[in-house]
Amino acid sequence: MSVMANRNRLRLGVIVDRMTLTNWQADALRHIADESELLVYNCTNKKLVRRRPRHAAYYLLNLFTVRNRMSRRRAWPAELKATAVREFEAVQDGSWQALPRELLQQMRDDRLDAIVKFGMGLLRVPPAEQLASPILSYHHGDPAHFRGRPAGFYEMQSGRPVMGQVVQRLSNRLDAGEIVAFAETKVSPHSYRATLVEAYRHSPLILKKAVNNSIAGRGWNPAEWGRAYRLPSNVPIVKFLLKQWRNACAHLLYGLFKEKQWKVATVAVPESPTLKSVQQSLADPANWRTIETPFAYRFLADPFFYPAGGLLVEGFNSRSCRGEILHVGGDGVRRVSDRGGHFSYPAPYYDGEQWFVVPEISEWSSPKIFGLRDSLIEAGELRIPGREPLLDPTPFRHGGSTYLFANLATEGPSVLRLWTAEKLNDEFTEHPSSPVRLSPHGARMAGGILALGGDLVRVGQDLGRDYGDGLCFFRIKHIGLDRYEEEWVGDFRFGHCKGPHTFNIRGNQVAFDYYVDRFSLLAGMRRFRERRAARSPE
Repeated sequence: MSVMANRNRLRLGVIVDRMTLTNWQADALRHIADESELLVYNCTNKKLVRRRPRHAAYYLLNLFTVRNRMSRRRAWPAELKATAVREFEAVQDGSWQALPRELLQQMRDDRLDAIVKFGMGLLRVPPAEQLASPILSYHHGDPAHFRGRPAGFYEMQSGRPVMGQVVQRLSNRLDAGEIVAFAETKVSPHSYRATLVEAYRHSPLILKKAVNNSIAGRGWNPAEWGRAYRLPSNVPIVKFLLKQWRNACAHLLYGLFKEKQWKVATVAVPESPTLKSVQQSLADPANWRTIETPFAYRFLADPFFYPAGGLLVEGFNSRSCRGEILHVGGDGVRRVSDRGGHFSYPAPYYDGEQWFVVPEISEWSSPKIFGLRDSLIEAGELRIPGREPLLDPTPFRHGGSTYLFANLATEGPSVLRLWTAEKLNDEFTEHPSSPVRLSPHGARMAGGILALGGDLVRVGQDLGRDYGDGLCFFRIKHIGLDRYEEEWVGDFRFGHCKGPHTFNIRGNQVAFDYYVDRFSLLAGMRRFRERRAARSPE
C-alpha cells in the first residue's frame, strides 16, 4: 500500500503484534479513525512466555478475570483501514525489545504525527532525534500510586475506590513517562473481572485527547511516582480471593436486606452564597427543614426548584414501584408526571418564553422534553445523536446556546458528555471537548449549573464510595461552542448520614437529598419488583 499525502488528517502510527489487537485497543482506534490515517507497524516476533510456579495462582486468576471480552485478542478489524503496513522484527535484549534502525528511519519518512504502542513487550525507547514522534503507551493504573502490573489488582488489594487510566509518552523507566491523558474508573470490591471490564470499556475514550495533547506538546508528571509492582505470588493471590469473596457476600447481603431511605430537605444559606458558606450551612442538621414523605410514597429524592415556588422531586410510589414527578409546595403535594415508566431527576429549563423539564427516563425510553405547566406535557424528543437513553440530563442556557450535560446509559455514570444546540428542541451535536470528565468522582450530574461567588459551578455525584454519598464541585473555567474547561474546587459529604446526592440553589435556599441504609427482610423482593417495573413504559 502506498502512503497517502492528505495532510488534513492525522498520520497515526500503530505498533502491533502479528496484526492483532485486543477489543479495547480496537475501540480506541475507532474513536480516532475518522480523522486519522493509520499506518501499521507489525512486529513479527514470536512472543516469549515465561511461566514460574510461584505465579501459578495468578495464571489461574488470569483465565477468569484478566482475560475478558474487552481484553480478548483479535485480528486487525477490517473496518479500520490501514494506509500502510510495515512489517519488522524487533531486536531482542533479554526481557526488553528495541525497534530496528531501518524501521525508525521508515517512521521518519512516513511523517507521523503520533505513534501508539499496542504491541510488543518492554520497549527500549531510542533517543528523541531518532523518533518520528514520541511513542504513546497506555497504562491501566494511576502511576502516582501504582506502576507495573497487573492492572487493578493492587488497587483492589489496598481498598482503593478507583483505578487510573493513562496514556503516557513512553520512557525507559517503567510506567513513568510524561502523562498526556488521564481518566479514572470505579473499582468493584466484589469483582476483579467487573473492575477490569469497566477500565477497558472507558480507557479507549482518552486516546484522542492523548494524541492531541502530545502533538501540542502538553503533558505533566505527578508530584511523585508510585511503586513499580510485579506479578503477585501465590499467597497474595489466595488472600486477594478471600477478600473478594467476603466483599461479594457483603454485596449480596446488602441487596437482600438493606435499602436506602431517601429524604429531601432544604436549608437557608447567606445571601450571595459562596461554596464555603453553603457547606457551612449544610454541615449542621439542626438547620435542615426535611420534607415529610407523603402517604403512598416510600421516599422523596432529586429535588429541583419549581419556577412558581416549591420543589419538583421524584416521589417513589410504593404501589407501582415507579418514580413519579411531584410538586411539593405550600398547598400540598400533587403529581405532575403522567403515565409512563420510572421518572426521576426533573431538571427544569427556561428558554426565555416558557419552562420545560428534561427528566431521566432512561430505563424505558430515549430522552424526551416535557413542557412544564400544571403538569408535564410531552413536547417531543430530546434530539441527540443516536437518540440513546441518558442518565441525569441537565440542560443549561448560556451565551445564546443550549448546553446539555448527561451520561449515556450504555456507558454508565463515569463518562460525562456534553452536547450543544441553539434551542432545546433543536438537533444537538456533541461538543468538541466531550467527554468532559471520565471518573466516578463527579462525572454524573447532581443538579443544575450554579452561580456561586461570581463563578459558574458544576455539581457532580461522588460515586467513588457508596451511590449517592457526596458531591464534587467544579468551577467552569470556560464554556463556549469551541471549548469547555473545568477544574475541581472541592467535595462535600455528610458525616451522620449518606449524601448529598442532588443539590440545587435558588436565592438563599438550598434543596438537597440524603439517605440512611435501613434493614428490611423485604428489601431484596422490593428491589426485584422495582427493577422490573422501571423498565416497563406503562
